[in-house]
Amino acid sequence: MNHVAIDLGASGGTVFLGSVTSSSFTVEEVYRFDNRPIDRDGRYVWDLDTLVDHITAGLDAAADHTDGLDTVGIDTWGLDFGLLEDGELLRAPTSYRDPEAAATCEELFDVAGKRRLFEATGIANWNTPNALWQLHTIAEYDPELLERADELLMIPQLLSLLVGGRPIGEVTVASTTQMVDPESRTWAIDLLEELGLPTDLLPSLAEPGERLGTVDERVAPDPDAPPELLAPASHDTAAAVAGLPLTDDAAFLNTGSWFILGVERDEPVRTTAAFEHSLSNELGVDDTVRLLKNVNGFFLLEECRSAWREAREPTDYEHLLSAARRAPPRAALVDPDADAFSIEGSMPEQVRSYCRRTDQPVPTGQGGVVRCLLDSLVTKTALVLDQLATAVDETPTRIALGGGGVRNELFCQLLADATDRTVTAGPVEATAVGNLLTQAIAVGTLSDIEAGRRLIRASFEPTTYEPAGAGGWDREKNKMRDLPTD
Repeated sequence: MNHVAIDLGASGGTVFLGSVTSSSFTVEEVYRFDNRPIDRDGRYVWDLDTLVDHITAGLDAAADHTDGLDTVGIDTWGLDFGLLEDGELLRAPTSYRDPEAAATCEELFDVAGKRRLFEATGIANWNTPNALWQLHTIAEYDPELLERADELLMIPQLLSLLVGGRPIGEVTVASTTQMVDPESRTWAIDLLEELGLPTDLLPSLAEPGERLGTVDERVAPDPDAPPELLAPASHDTAAAVAGLPLTDDAAFLNTGSWFILGVERDEPVRTTAAFEHSLSNELGVDDTVRLLKNVNGFFLLEECRSAWREAREPTDYEHLLSAARRAPPRAALVDPDADAFSIEGSMPEQVRSYCRRTDQPVPTGQGGVVRCLLDSLVTKTALVLDQLATAVDETPTRIALGGGGVRNELFCQLLADATDRTVTAGPVEATAVGNLLTQAIAVGTLSDIEAGRRLIRASFEPTTYEPAGAGGWDREKNKMRDLPTD
């Protein structure tokens, strides 16, 4: 069967055509586009009309590569949502990057308590405005909007609705909201009622594979034979982890605008150690749970590229990585999660300012800035890996790497060195692979995710990076621990 995976990240989107049988798997990129929050009426929001236009163009491109399309699945970033009234969007969804998205989070923490939030939802991510924080802010600042709304849909389900699907919730992306009980895999109604937040807006939750209808004739390449619309693992991280050849001894690292590092488990981990290290339990396919932590990832590099593009400087990766190889290694570090790094302003200058303020050598040129960011990202990842090992009382012996970092050989080697772990990189498009696999499971081609992972191992050859010497990054990890987060 021919499946289409529409993979939308917070900085770009890609459409893939895949064919899956019980013994073969092929995937082909057919369309790619940029995506970024836009400034509209003082808010950073997502331009859904443009995204639907790109989805339509991507489906047309997929149809040009084959005789017919059978199913379509959309995955996106988590956290963000749209509010609807009678099926119509009330306003463009706010981006979690908007500075005001979590304006009342401290009030929320005072009322509920971070420990209570963690115990109820398994989420201990305190540096990213998730749906709960955003909903609380709307309730405080714009209660009339909530009074009008009769439905809340996360971004992948909202897009699915706009291209013809019925409105539902899907557990993998819903679990990023800090509004889901990871044990029952249902909405944490008691918590929301305690906070005085509406619960009648919340859709019923389905597991990956739910059938949503068919693609609308306005969007389908062939209106007489529209493909079926499915809900895959619709959170891009859940899809990426499903698409990795994961084994029990491995941690996963999905690299994109965010780095998501974690381990897969059968049950949520809500221990004191998990809470103290700000680890979160997000839901995966086949009743799995991903114990993980988010690190601000290639967003910083992409914002640098955007600034350099505006300055008419070269921004292709080959040039930037070549310059980074020539730059002094480990000369300066920044904490990628520091509040100092914002969507507003010049990111290269933000990096230099942070280094100047922390009495470190100030990176010069593009190569210096890129090397500083890569060294910082792998150091922060190594620290989080130590925290994960403490929380689960075992040490992953390797890292299964997916996402855009797979193509970056310098980053992959630095990651192996900093973590002192073997890194197996690939498939390159793990998110699309996982999206396609969950579609194949939904239509009965594959029995479950383990059968899918066996097929991945047989179909894709990963690239392996071994650490160059034992240890050697303790100084950098100690420095990272002491860096300011403001």
